[in-house]
Amino acid sequence: MINIKDLGAVGDGKTNNTAIFNKAIPKDSKIVVPAGTYLTGPFRLRTGVNLHLEKDAVILFSDDFTHFNPVKSRWEGVECFGYSPCIYAENLQDVSITGTGTIDGNGFGWWKEFKKLKQGDKKPITPLDNEFLKLNAGIDLSDCGGGGIASFFFRPPLIQFNNCRNVLLEGFTTRNSPFWNTHILYCQNVTIKNVTFQNHDDGVNGDGLDIDSCNGVNISDCNFDVNDDCLCFKSGIGKDGLRVNKPCENVTVKNCNMLRGHGSVVMGSETAAGIRNIELSNCVFNGTDRGIRLKSRRGRAGTIENITLDNITMNSVGCPIVMNLYYECGARPDEIPYLSDRNAQPITSTTPHVKNITIKNVTANNAQSAASVFLGLPESPIENVFFDNVKITMAKDGKPFRPAMAFGMQEMKGQGLIADNVINFVQRNTIIENL
Repeated sequence: MINIKDLGAVGDGKTNNTAIFNKAIPKDSKIVVPAGTYLTGPFRLRTGVNLHLEKDAVILFSDDFTHFNPVKSRWEGVECFGYSPCIYAENLQDVSITGTGTIDGNGFGWWKEFKKLKQGDKKPITPLDNEFLKLNAGIDLSDCGGGGIASFFFRPPLIQFNNCRNVLLEGFTTRNSPFWNTHILYCQNVTIKNVTFQNHDDGVNGDGLDIDSCNGVNISDCNFDVNDDCLCFKSGIGKDGLRVNKPCENVTVKNCNMLRGHGSVVMGSETAAGIRNIELSNCVFNGTDRGIRLKSRRGRAGTIENITLDNITMNSVGCPIVMNLYYECGARPDEIPYLSDRNAQPITSTTPHVKNITIKNVTANNAQSAASVFLGLPESPIENVFFDNVKITMAKDGKPFRPAMAFGMQEMKGQGLIADNVINFVQRNTIIENL
């Protein structure tokens, strides 16, 4: 057991403790962070390490971009170089973060610079930006348009576990991530429980928890309050995702609460290697834009299948259930005519599919825009959807809202179930009503 104060760390929120955090993490040790605010640059965990944050302990990351070196990982579905994650674990086993303290990504500076880029200010932010252009010169990003990748400003996730086995995250709070909050990538046997994921309203691409091409993940008793998707499942985009070919599979989610977010539980839009065998139960969604949100489009490939939702309560959600294969975000102008075409296109290796979805014992109160939206492709209809004991009540005066980020979809309120290109949709004990 190593207390970072014994190594000279100062918890005043001003002293740079980067060298201490890197020094304090030998293999097979418990690193204790006591009460205080410890400013640091990025650091790496090691095999067998337990990073333990005691009550009132805060790890606060520097917003000096020059402290972050390039790391090759996966960024919005494609393997490329980006800024090092704030806390990074790569090729490890038996590694954990525990305790009741807080990990703060201090993302305000990162968000500000990204917004300037979006407004057309293209000058390099740091010398690393030119280096990234060289490092990523041979990587095809043509089919990877998304919320942030087109900017080529590869901001760091707050926490990333990459190709690790036997991972435990328990008890702490994460907030203010420069990019995605917590990214679990290519991992096996992961347990995440009683963790709180928070992101500020000003954040950009502030997903809460992204489970990306992992096998065997158990998530329970977690709380989400973010400004993007809350809990996400992903498996790569298009050709690069097919090359890696690692599905996201065998995941259970129990007793979680979602407050704010574009979607409560989201699958996609990075779907290339498939997302399957996901079970969710005993969760509550409060005020998110969408409840269950499946999203992909032509070119992104993969199959979302064998998904079960049981005993879910939603309150004042914009649209409780969305399955959308016309997802529009990040599409280049030259792609839109093909991606938005409502006529059947040839089936290829990059045609996405959705099938075998069971939704039971779900109550959605005060839904705002539409009860559910199912948009399959004419060449790839959504298949085998089963509703059992589903009750959706629409708000009397709901807020106008686009229920799905789909090409051609307009704002609406108080609408019922909208389905296009769906095969074998069975409803039993289902009620959809207006107040």
